[in-house]
Amino acid sequence: MIVPPPKRPRSTEENVLPLINIVFLLLIFFMLAGVLAQNPPFELTAPDTAETQKAAQLQRQVLAVAADGRLAFAGEPIERDGLADALADWPDDKPLQIRADGGIKAESLTGLFTALRRAGISEVDLLTRHQDP
Repeated sequence: MIVPPPKRPRSTEENVLPLINIVFLLLIFFMLAGVLAQNPPFELTAPDTAETQKAAQLQRQVLAVAADGRLAFAGEPIERDGLADALADWPDDKPLQIRADGGIKAESLTGLFTALRRAGISEVDLLTRHQDP
């Protein structure tokens, strides 16, 4: 009968060395990546223009639609009849963002889109939430 030689226990140093190598490689990587993204030597403040302020204002102006058909524009409740007045200054080159309730019926949205078209809005973005599968 052949008896296998006894296995010698592995030293803990053999298990730690690859970990230390990986940590040092990551340290070098982050040191190099930090050097590539240098900050300017002094603080810079970008100038404000009327266009950037207007664009920021437009981003906050969202048309909200409740499941029962109530409307709010830029946080203020409006009636469907006053929709054209509320959107009178909307620029033609920017899409109107619409945040609708998930329980709204498609017929209500179709009627809203028709009213928006009559108000002069040619393009809309319907905001949704991303769901993971």
